[in-house]
Amino acid sequence: MNKKLVASLLLGSMLCTTAGCSAGKISGNDTTGDTHEVVDLLGRTVAVPNEIDKIAAIAGPTYEMAFMLGCADQIVMVKSGHTDSYPLANLTNPKLIEMQGLAANPSSTVNIEDYLAQDIDLVLYYDNELELDKFDTVDMAAAVVSKNTGLIDTLEQAQTQTIDEFIALLTNPVRILADIIDSEEAHSEYETWAAYCDEKLRMVYERTKDLTDEQRPTVYWGNTWGEEIRTSYALKNRWYEVHLAGGNLLGPKENSNFPEVTAEQIYTWDPDIILVDNHGDSPELVMASMYRANSKWSSLKAVQNQELHRIPSGVFFLDKGTTTTLLVMWMASFMHPELFSDIDMVEEIKYYYKEFYEYDLTDEQARMVMDGWVE
Repeated sequence: MNKKLVASLLLGSMLCTTAGCSAGKISGNDTTGDTHEVVDLLGRTVAVPNEIDKIAAIAGPTYEMAFMLGCADQIVMVKSGHTDSYPLANLTNPKLIEMQGLAANPSSTVNIEDYLAQDIDLVLYYDNELELDKFDTVDMAAAVVSKNTGLIDTLEQAQTQTIDEFIALLTNPVRILADIIDSEEAHSEYETWAAYCDEKLRMVYERTKDLTDEQRPTVYWGNTWGEEIRTSYALKNRWYEVHLAGGNLLGPKENSNFPEVTAEQIYTWDPDIILVDNHGDSPELVMASMYRANSKWSSLKAVQNQELHRIPSGVFFLDKGTTTTLLVMWMASFMHPELFSDIDMVEEIKYYYKEFYEYDLTDEQARMVMDGWVE
């Protein structure tokens, strides 16, 4: 990773946490007339209206991020499926079901008329520069605050980053979005959230940093496209989160978005723990199939020891958007229960959604979040 970039992120994170974060002071914003300039996650300078009435939160976790920062009333368009796929999102914001859903993915083609018809002021889009150019042609502000392929470029960068660098990278997208929205509420909410992430992640780090390789369970993170679990992530994308939680991540080193691995490779790895991601049609059915007595996976240690864990899901998947801190704590709680016996994840999840989404979860609902609560 570019050391100057890391230093800049660290400085921005520390200033926001200790001195307050306002537009123009951290991201290099320049307020001019009816707009202010913000540098987005791709390094693009975006002129954003000072008054934002309508937001299209298209890229995966951007709805969750904008909602947390106080923009529930401005969001009018989201990615198709996000209007009704996440029950907790609908509980926290009943208006979501009425929003326009737009079919979009990182490689889809933008139909600019969809956005013009809604008179959109701000688009939170994928890191697809060719499609982003279309918004520029009609002077519509479009920013990237979520990257499709992760924030780390190489496995070496993932394995050599410090806890300071990780926290800075994790909180930076939400900081940028707070600068884009540029309201007192957004900045205040960002600062509170960033302080929470900082406190909890450093707590986990202090408890796991001295674990030896032998003390770290091996972990395979699989997606469930189709009926198999042979699609993973590039190792760089999830290595640090798993390491921070006290595990040793196994996986392909290639940098494609969803690289496949063979069943033979999974047998060779024989992981202690398998994380089952929500990408795919029916992860719960895949888990049930793997646990069958005659399953081809029945020889794996993770299957024999009942160590298949589905990635939790709240307003969005817990491993994306605002909730990576919860994900790390969740993983640590079952990888090293002896180190985290004081952590009650039901209470932690209830606190998080009360503090940042102003919603009181029941114990049952918090457990549903941990079970991968999606429709």
